[in-house]
Amino acid sequence: MNVLDISWFLISCLVIGVVLVVDPKNSIAGTNTNSVLGLFSSPSSGRQFIYKVSSVLIALFFILTTLLSLIR
Repeated sequence: MNVLDISWFLISCLVIGVVLVVDPKNSIAGTNTNSVLGLFSSPSSGRQFIYKVSSVLIALFFILTTLLSLIR
């Protein structure tokens, strides 16, 4: 296994971990009884950080997957 394979495996594990850690039951939109009020509430700064980290990890996963498929 080379460096790309190992980094792809680690990033895929991190993506799975982030998905499992974020609990959709505790989302802000899910706690409001009125769906219109849920549209105006924004997530906390911690949750926004998790969303940004997960989007970066997913982008890295996509790039590494593309690179690995082109190399082989």
